Amino acid sequence: MKNVLICGAGMSATDLISYMLEHAEEYNWHVTVGDILVETAKMKIGGHPRGKAVYFDCYDDTIMERYIRDADIVISLLPPGMHAAAAKIALQYNAHVVTASYASQEMIDMHEEAKEKGLIFLNELGADPGIDHMNGMRSIDKIRKKGGKLLAFTSYCGSLVAPESNDNPWGYKFTWSPINVITAGSAGACYYKKGNFRCIPYHRLFTNPKVISIPGFREFEAYENRDSVVYRKKYKLDDIPTFIRATLRYPGFCEGWKFFIQLGLTANNYHIEGSENMTYRQWVASYLPDDDTSLENRLADILHIERGGELHEQLLWTELLSDRPIKRINGTPAEILLDLLMDKLKFKHGDTDMLVFYERIEYKLKGELFEHISYLVTRGMDYRHTAISRTVGLPAAIGAKLILNGEIKSRGVLFPWTKEVYDPILDELTELGIAYTSQDNKIEHSHYK
Repeated sequence: MKNVLICGAGMSATDLISYMLEHAEEYNWHVTVGDILVETAKMKIGGHPRGKAVYFDCYDDTIMERYIRDADIVISLLPPGMHAAAAKIALQYNAHVVTASYASQEMIDMHEEAKEKGLIFLNELGADPGIDHMNGMRSIDKIRKKGGKLLAFTSYCGSLVAPESNDNPWGYKFTWSPINVITAGSAGACYYKKGNFRCIPYHRLFTNPKVISIPGFREFEAYENRDSVVYRKKYKLDDIPTFIRATLRYPGFCEGWKFFIQLGLTANNYHIEGSENMTYRQWVASYLPDDDTSLENRLADILHIERGGELHEQLLWTELLSDRPIKRINGTPAEILLDLLMDKLKFKHGDTDMLVFYERIEYKLKGELFEHISYLVTRGMDYRHTAISRTVGLPAAIGAKLILNGEIKSRGVLFPWTKEVYDPILDELTELGIAYTSQDNKIEHSHYK
């Protein structure tokens, strides 16, 4: 019997847990689900005879070691900074590792030792990063195989609420790690466009978003995502003139969010002393000029937006200037804002979420210019089996199955942009209803000239 340890039973873990339990009898697995909230883990196991819920604290090395030492594979849905800590213990006890997050340098540095031990540490196997990598590399490999020269690669992904559940002025609800949403983009973004290295600092990242139209669906806005440049190299597109990865949102989100940043409310690097003794109105007032006008007018004036206009009303809807008491003790601005938005942008029972992927590649073939367009829109099945749970959890689960069944031959710290990983995972996702639609069109001019 193979022992599977799933670390984390949060919002993204539901379909991962379901998949591993559904196949446990077939492949003779025992599935242990560890979470700091044991009742959550128990609920997601649902009394399955091959499942067990345990208390798991990733900040307690003793507890981590207790469960990892008996595992054949560790599937980590822990906070991103804790994957490497779990992997170090897995390395010690000869267990494979799967994560759905970006790989840290600490994780990458384990490559040689994991390879020597015959282990697979498969990273970035979720939605973004994950499905986007796999479809991108499948598209790139197909274009290369027929002799195409790649000129531009752009990839977009958004975890969003479905249109029928879009009932607030932000067009957004939390369906994954909320604190990551609050601090998204804080490192700015880097990419290549028309052969030029470009950087956008955090305070300008949400200004002038691009408009992306999904065929047969609708328009979204997009802002550049983190450091695209590292993937230019990893995809072996070192000389491609344009390479951009970006995040999708409903129109209107970015312009409103940039005002949170301008006010300083998304900072996560200092604490507000005595925040628990303030109201939200008092807290926001501490960032605004002290004069005789109303706080509402001061907010509009400092942001240079129309008093009573759409953007002003969007910000006031969040209750930033309400007398609601702050509960967070000595919280960072990001934490204080998070507590407010967790209520205002809550994903509720009856809501449906949606994952949107869009990829556009320009290439030359036999002297003619083409575009390759590939897109995927998938909705959640219900409140628990959300689109984010399916698109994060299922690739990780399928990857774990491939490892346990000996179907991945490479060893060490791996990523899903190789054919032995992306082909079987994308094929099975298609069977599960998560499939891209693709088309190639001849075009007269590049979008980037």
